[in-house]
Amino acid sequence: MKFAVPGLVSGLAGATLGVVAVLGITVGAQQNSIPAPETIVDPGSSPANMPYGSR
Repeated sequence: MKFAVPGLVSGLAGATLGVVAVLGITVGAQQNSIPAPETIVDPGSSPANMPYGSR
């Protein structure tokens, strides 16, 4: 019984730190998102549409 209370306190502290870590990582991952690319580009201005003359 001598080690029961410190063991329970340690387990509770570990569980609390685990929950805080999971929530912190989840919030951090949600804020680290890539913005959607802008697709407002004239297709005729693409470098792939370069005229190379008559081949």
